[in-house]
Amino acid sequence: MISRFFHSLRQDQRGVAAVEFALWTTSFFFVIMIAIDFGGYYMQRSKLNTAVGAAAVAAFNDADNVNFTDMPGYVRSLSGDQSATVGLSCNGVAASCTNLNRTCSCLKTDGTYASAACGASCTGTGMTAGSTAGYYFTIDASRPFNAMIIPHSVLDGVAVAQRATVRLQ
Repeated sequence: MISRFFHSLRQDQRGVAAVEFALWTTSFFFVIMIAIDFGGYYMQRSKLNTAVGAAAVAAFNDADNVNFTDMPGYVRSLSGDQSATVGLSCNGVAASCTNLNRTCSCLKTDGTYASAACGASCTGTGMTAGSTAGYYFTIDASRPFNAMIIPHSVLDGVAVAQRATVRLQ
């Protein structure tokens, strides 16, 4: 009697389409949510990139009189994120930007700087080929990424970050 019940249960095909639809719909929903999370990450990164790029262009356009004090607020405003962390540095030294008495450096291929006279040719090991010494302004902006569906353990410590360096002198 029990074996006949299981045999008839195995042969019964009613409701199979509904079960398959439920399984596929759930799987499709999770794939879409993960795609939305990645899309959100790239949208946030694009906004931050646009803001940092616009701030670098503004600094370049006002190279002799850059408003370093307002620059972090400018980046936050353009990115639409007031919680973004914005750091400024000149010639690789944080919070040292000035419009008067600027010192020049050569930008090395590893991203560090070597002191040099303004306008001097940058030669030597590790120097960017064909460059001249100048006053380099760097903007770093970042914000944490908060995913909706991807587990936080997968994205532990992931931040949206952008950087731009512009030569002012």
